Amino acid sequence: MEWLNPTYHWTWIAWFVLAAWTALRIHRRVRRVGVFADVSLLDKLTGYTLFKRGILRNVLLLVAMGLVIVALAGPRYGTKLREVSREGMDIVIALDVSLSMQAEDVAPNRLTRARNEIKKLLDELQGDRVALVLFAGDAFIQCPLTSDYAALRLFLDVADPEMIPTPGTDFPRAIAMAMRAFEGSTNSRAEQPERVILVVSDGENHIDGLESLAGDVADAGVHLYTAGVGGTEGVPIPMYQNGRRVGFKTDQSSNVVTTRLEESALQTLAGNGAYFRIGRTSSSLTQLTDALARIGRTEIGTESFEDYAEQFQWPLAIALLLLLIEPFLRPANRPITIGSKTS
Repeated sequence: MEWLNPTYHWTWIAWFVLAAWTALRIHRRVRRVGVFADVSLLDKLTGYTLFKRGILRNVLLLVAMGLVIVALAGPRYGTKLREVSREGMDIVIALDVSLSMQAEDVAPNRLTRARNEIKKLLDELQGDRVALVLFAGDAFIQCPLTSDYAALRLFLDVADPEMIPTPGTDFPRAIAMAMRAFEGSTNSRAEQPERVILVVSDGENHIDGLESLAGDVADAGVHLYTAGVGGTEGVPIPMYQNGRRVGFKTDQSSNVVTTRLEESALQTLAGNGAYFRIGRTSSSLTQLTDALARIGRTEIGTESFEDYAEQFQWPLAIALLLLLIEPFLRPANRPITIGSKTS
């Protein structure tokens, strides 16, 4: 036996209090009646069956209330194994965590804004497996392909530039690691799920050959999309130590280094895919779900689970039946007849 809403069991406390109060009220009433008249004589004079109707009516109402509580708690009994096919695609999100992503040209900074936009994207996905790759001058798989979006959000929350000590932004390494994340993603069926890579970065690339890289990804049958975060005007890069800002990044000549969104690099990397912009006040990344819908989803597996049969309708039906009977148990108010006139 399982319960859909077990929190409703707390209402049993109120039910027991009401039952105790009802029993006490009936007991006091019987004692009062016994002071003035014999109960059996009162029955004959008034037609008011104190014990049979009065007590039975109160018990009936209490039982009906108890059955309603049971129905609200949602009893579930009897299980059967069900298999449900799941359709989706495999998506790898490559997130730039280089130092330039700490720039504050979008609030609160580029990295935090990118994480928030990715979380919004996850809210729109259904049935897709998603992996997370973090990259800067190097890259690694932070979270393998999973349909557990809650776990993925936890990995997103801890994404930080300190996780990759190698400076710079290396798109080839990021793409290579994203392709590796797809390994083993083929399901038991013959059909290969659609594969998608989303690169989220400020576009400050330090490696050449982006056009050929985009072509290699397309030849592998992978859909590549990019999203640029930041502003097009140069801003300094904050530096932090033990969680506190200690200044801005400088070059060897002690000049403050500035960074800006390099859209051209991301557009080149996207190739035949789409480029999305995450700006200061708006974001077009939500349009990615429409692009994914146009690709189409394939069956990527089946899930088996035990399905419980809902049984709330039975106690609810009995409670309604008892409430329909209750009016017929109400005492009949008829006058007391002492005698009769004869003509």
